[in-house]
This record gives sequence, C-alpha cells and structure tokens, in this order.
Amino acid sequence: MTHLYSAPQSRFPAPSLRVTASSGIDSAAATVVLALRTDASPAVLDQAIAAARRENAAVRAVVFGTDTTTAPSTSPLAECTRLGAALAEAGLEYEVHRAGPDLAEQILALAEEHGAALIVMAAKRRSPVVKLLLGSSAQQVILEAECPVLLVK
Repeated sequence: MTHLYSAPQSRFPAPSLRVTASSGIDSAAATVVLALRTDASPAVLDQAIAAARRENAAVRAVVFGTDTTTAPSTSPLAECTRLGAALAEAGLEYEVHRAGPDLAEQILALAEEHGAALIVMAAKRRSPVVKLLLGSSAQQVILEAECPVLLVK
C-alpha cells in the first residue's frame, strides 16, 4: 500500500555542488567562508585571501550570480574554476562550490560544518524597498551566522 504522506524517495543522489578543491582541503584546521558574486569587485577576493592568511585558514567559497531570495542563483562553472585558480595562486588550501537553491543556507552550513572564523561576502547596495520585496541572502547570513561576517562592496 502506498503511503501518501511520506516524502518521496529520490532514485538518484543529489549531485555535488563542489566544483574544484585543493588536495589538502580536508586537513585544514581553520576556515574562512567566501560568498563571491560573479560581478563583485576584486576587493572581495582580496579581503578573503587576507583574512585566510591572517587566520592561517583555508578558503571554502560559494560562487553565485545573484543574492536575492526569489531568483535562482546560477554560477557558471568557468567562474568557479577561475576562483579556484586564483586561490591556488595565492597559496591557500581551498574548495569552490557553485550555488545551490538556497544560497544563505549553503553559506551558513559551510560556516557551521567547518567552524568558520569569518564569512566574507560580496554586498550589493539596494534600496530598502527592493530588499523588503526580494529579500537578501546577505541579510539572512548576517542575522543567522555564528561567526563574524565581513561585507565588501
């Protein structure tokens, strides 16, 4: 008999959002989480690299296209790969993820799972009305994060 109220069982495992990672990422003792919007200024990445060096930490990054809670947050694989190359060039342990369906939850989960020392996020200036109507992943992360959050424009 079919149980109509049970959750459907997935026949296939969900694909991993991890695009690229350094070989030593799993042994990293500390973590800085980077939430990088594809159109962000270079200052965001610079701040994340500086924080990772200061904390002697690895960088676990999520690349996203938009931070509204109502729109899908696509991230081209080329952007993820480019970020991985920049972090490798900086001499840091890293892993880069593409954005999932809930960007704020993904960032918070990475920070909690790895005991992040800091979250560095790309911020975009919006009017209060647009924030109210569309929501913002940055706002949700700031409200729910258990570690400091650095917003960089």
